[in-house]
Amino acid sequence: MKNKLCAGEDNIPMKIAKDVVCGLPAIFCEFFNNCASKGIPARWKQAVITPLYKNGDRNKVTQYRPISNLDSLGKIYEKIILQRINDLGEMDGIYQHGFKEKRSTVTAMLEVQDFISSNLDAGKIVGTYSLDLSAAFDLLRPDQFLNQMRNSIPLNLLQTLMDFLSGCQFTVQLGKTRSAVRDLKVGCVQGSILGPHLFTLYMSNLPNILTDVHLISFADDSYISVAHKDINTVKSRLSEVMVVHDRYLSSIGMATNVSKTELIMFARKPIMDPVRICVNGTDITAKPVMKILGVLFDQNLGWTSHIEKVKQKARYVLLKMRYLRRYLDAAEMKKVITSHFFGLIYYASPVWLTEIMNSRIWSILNVLHYKALRIVCADFKRRKSRRELDATVERARPYEWMRFINVKTAVQLTLMGANGPPITKKLRDNLYQNDRTGRISFMDTSRLKIGRNSLQNRICCASEFTNEWLKGISDNRLRVELKKSFIKNCDI
Repeated sequence: MKNKLCAGEDNIPMKIAKDVVCGLPAIFCEFFNNCASKGIPARWKQAVITPLYKNGDRNKVTQYRPISNLDSLGKIYEKIILQRINDLGEMDGIYQHGFKEKRSTVTAMLEVQDFISSNLDAGKIVGTYSLDLSAAFDLLRPDQFLNQMRNSIPLNLLQTLMDFLSGCQFTVQLGKTRSAVRDLKVGCVQGSILGPHLFTLYMSNLPNILTDVHLISFADDSYISVAHKDINTVKSRLSEVMVVHDRYLSSIGMATNVSKTELIMFARKPIMDPVRICVNGTDITAKPVMKILGVLFDQNLGWTSHIEKVKQKARYVLLKMRYLRRYLDAAEMKKVITSHFFGLIYYASPVWLTEIMNSRIWSILNVLHYKALRIVCADFKRRKSRRELDATVERARPYEWMRFINVKTAVQLTLMGANGPPITKKLRDNLYQNDRTGRISFMDTSRLKIGRNSLQNRICCASEFTNEWLKGISDNRLRVELKKSFIKNCDI
């Protein structure tokens, strides 16, 4: 838990609360055990929500983001309960990538991308959709949760979770004015630690409902894919799955909006006729581009749409950085550029930054890269060459970053073993070691160029890792060793 200085109604910052609990472990152990046996204090289940303005019309509630601060001791207790849940194993399923250690939006997108590129490489058409959910975390029904988890969670832990879900309240504070306290009959306390994890448990039965499909989720965002060589078969199967999906979500209290469902058809060759699917009387038309967890996927995995969107955002950021350069020196500016600019253009780069991208995309990345370096060096009149900029700033160029991030991601996923996502098994199955050199390599199993979008097919040779590396290595050491030797040892 982060050492935040914000506090809830108890006015105890998390940093102080953690120090107190660690300093008096016996007392707080007894206190938390009493909470488990006698019930959670009511104040821990009451959220004080402060609306934070985002943009647009200030008179519209939708233009505000709810910010909730809960009691620090209550959050520590939630963390203890969460550890008890995690000790039971991966109860929310391997398809879920949200709120898990060593899982992220990147691992979720890699799973989706691997399924799409592998099937396109096999000559199939892939249909992918995402059903729109409204206020998903706020619609969890305690009675449904109890029925689903009755045989999966030990009784004493389940009673504690039901105590957490019952009797929840909230009040809204604006300035010094506070609304009346209202009861929450469904959903979790806003801002709680347990809330998102309980939601993923609540949705854990989804793979049993949607069979014979490829399902990947990150929190409340789910992406369902179907592949077949016949486009009509894909359309009919997607229509059936969408109906079952919508019916199941409605049965557990989720609010779905079929009209906002996004659909895309992936194919090696352009699909000339518009693809429409009718679900419960609503026509859904396939789009040429679909946003999946912040990255724009186009129909042939070309990534042009994503790069164009990134370029628009990057230009705006560069204008701000150029103004900021007046007040910062080169070292400070390099840190700002790295976090706020390169973090933007290289978001989820293990997914889309591949060697098979067209030359126009590489040109855009190089132009953005050197514009940022010129701001760091205050070279606004473009007097320095690109080689001089590289020597001054010492920042990896786009092609070098592509080589490093692909190897790093592949090796880290491979080393996860049984604890990794499904793509880990695929990487390990494609792994072999040269008996003469001892070099670890990934086999390229693709038949076509589009198949090289899959992570394991991009990499000919990972690095000179021996078998000891595969037995276990810390993430920090792996990162350091890769940074030292990725150019020398990787033949990509």
